[in-house]
Amino acid sequence: MNILQIISGRSVNGALVYCKILCEELVARGHNVTLLGRPNCWVHSNVDPTKVNLVESSLAKFPLAEFKRIGKLIRDQKIDLIHTHMTRSQNFGVGLKMMTGVPVIATAHNTHFQLHWNFNDFVIANSNSTYDFHAKINRVPANRMQTVYCCTDMERFCEPNPTDVVLVRSKLNLQPEDFLIAVVGELAIRKGQINLVKALPDIVRQVPNAKVVFVGRFGRKQPHVRQIRKFILENNLAGRVKWVGRQSNVAAYLAASQLTVVPSLEEPLGLVAIESLMSGTPVVASDTGGLREIIKHGETGLLVTVGDSPRLADAVITMARNPALRNTLADNGQCHVLETFSNGALIDQVEAVYNRVVTKTKAA
Repeated sequence: MNILQIISGRSVNGALVYCKILCEELVARGHNVTLLGRPNCWVHSNVDPTKVNLVESSLAKFPLAEFKRIGKLIRDQKIDLIHTHMTRSQNFGVGLKMMTGVPVIATAHNTHFQLHWNFNDFVIANSNSTYDFHAKINRVPANRMQTVYCCTDMERFCEPNPTDVVLVRSKLNLQPEDFLIAVVGELAIRKGQINLVKALPDIVRQVPNAKVVFVGRFGRKQPHVRQIRKFILENNLAGRVKWVGRQSNVAAYLAASQLTVVPSLEEPLGLVAIESLMSGTPVVASDTGGLREIIKHGETGLLVTVGDSPRLADAVITMARNPALRNTLADNGQCHVLETFSNGALIDQVEAVYNRVVTKTKAA
């Protein structure tokens, strides 16, 4: 099958990592894959250009020259199917469908009200929670939507380099007895990092050796980042919190931590929770969205009410005081992830959707 993947993000995030893995797996299964992305996008720099055909585009809807150029590419390469990721590419993909007649599948990585969803031939939801949202809010019919969890780089997270783990703790100036809490992802309001920071005074009173590391992009001038920093300074927590920005060795930071906290206000899936469990590190997460499909409370991790800092503090303290519980939840969580989020099984499901859509289009 000749497949055109389109993604509009530039900086690395879960959708781009998924797109990279999807392209590589599809090529390994004998498909011809073209990856269309914006200039300087992360995924173009991280796939093998000898295996995946890389094409750049602004993905601008106007003027129409880009539609015509990519439409010609679709015809020249005899593309059977277009698969889009992220809003800008999904709008672009719908335009290409109208121009070329090639069917379009869109993966829903978010839970937003948008107009393009019902113009796609099929929607893949990245979790059951995302599925429910699009069925209810965007009115996508059940016969044109299916949940298929997104892949992540399982191998990288299940086998972190022990030397890298030691180096991370050394870089953070940690003592052997320090209890490190990892928070991974861009500092953003929807990620809810402020709720963990507000829980810290209670945590450190009960867990004096607790430290937090924020791994991910942040803008120093953004109001919510300033709010977090202000709270830290006003509560004498500066020595407790490390800001390391974006890191290439996230697996080592997760493995070097005793606990990962995912305090999101909303989370369509929650790849960080999957990656943490694969690294052998237990998780405390918000009881929202796709996180509920990864973390089963008391079985594969602990869930807390969204935005409830006192309960978040209680959950972290419980984990810090009970190493046996941490080990049990981490082991159970890793087994659950291996069973539910196996890349091979997930790509099988994507291929089945492809075949279904292409077969239906040819029969029409």
